[in-house]
Amino acid sequence: MLHKGLTAAVAAIGMWLVAESGAFAQSVAPISVDSAIGISRFFGEYAEERPDIVVDITATMRLGKGWVAYVRPWFRKASGDPYDLAKEIYQAALQYQRSGPVSTRVDIGYILSPIGLGMLDARPDTNPIITPHLSYFVPMPSFDAGVPSAYPVASSYPLGGQFTASTTRWDARAAVVMSPPNRKFVLYAAKPNPRSRPTAIVGGGITPRTGLRVGLAYARGEYAMASELTGPPSGGRGLNMIALEGEYSFAYTKITGEMTRDSLETASGHAVATEWFLQGVQSLTPRWFIAGRHEGANAPPRTPGGNRPTLRVSEVAVGRRLSQELTLRSAFSSQKTYYSPTPSYEVGVSLVWARRWL
Repeated sequence: MLHKGLTAAVAAIGMWLVAESGAFAQSVAPISVDSAIGISRFFGEYAEERPDIVVDITATMRLGKGWVAYVRPWFRKASGDPYDLAKEIYQAALQYQRSGPVSTRVDIGYILSPIGLGMLDARPDTNPIITPHLSYFVPMPSFDAGVPSAYPVASSYPLGGQFTASTTRWDARAAVVMSPPNRKFVLYAAKPNPRSRPTAIVGGGITPRTGLRVGLAYARGEYAMASELTGPPSGGRGLNMIALEGEYSFAYTKITGEMTRDSLETASGHAVATEWFLQGVQSLTPRWFIAGRHEGANAPPRTPGGNRPTLRVSEVAVGRRLSQELTLRSAFSSQKTYYSPTPSYEVGVSLVWARRWL
């Protein structure tokens, strides 16, 4: 009921703002549309025989006096199934911004997860390599009987609200979302989304010099409700997640990194999951660049005292900007998921077309 109530409230606010926009001396509200289409194919012993196709669109409408409405539909033709087409909505929200010595922003609706720096690499044109952050998309093996699958940190777009304040030296944010950050939530998902429950997230960062930022974020809530357990109900499962993130840009180089640690409540106590990545991009010329990422995750042992399932992904890519809209990448990748004993090696190629229409 709370989930439906918040959705209705967001829709009501949007209708009111659209109606009020006529008082802002604008006959037609400015609209912008950004689109990105990525086509990629990997070759190797375990690679799929078809390309992977992703279409990512963001439409934004300025309503006036700092208010913006935005929606982001996403489509994927998976390489593993030629007949399967995923149709999801990643974001659909209202945003208010105010500039000043301390700039502020409010987002209300289905928003980008406030924790997880890898979420900024989700679009085909913003991802410097070809492979997405697999630790955000591959669920951990079951470590607590009867509990839904979880991730160290999930690629998620939950319903909620976020407040952000920033200056040139620091930034801070606080949010309440209706889905835990270690379980995936998207509108029109093919699989059932987690049931709604409030999760609090706070974070902030400092920028001691231009191009350098260090941040910290913390999330607390339940990652599984008692009603979601398939075994005998024994109460919900609590989550404490902490994330350390950093970015450093200098000359024609950008380095990004993240470390997260999850403390997960289980039927017999607590379990720990960790995730990290280190990513770098180097522009060689206005058209050529190289990029690389090393990513890892450690899941809790499946049985007490057992070995931890691990995920390790490394990729090095070379890219060329063919034009303002087209980017070609080739890459070499090493991938080991939780379920594979040894890594697989693949060579990939991708073509990304990105354009701002309005």
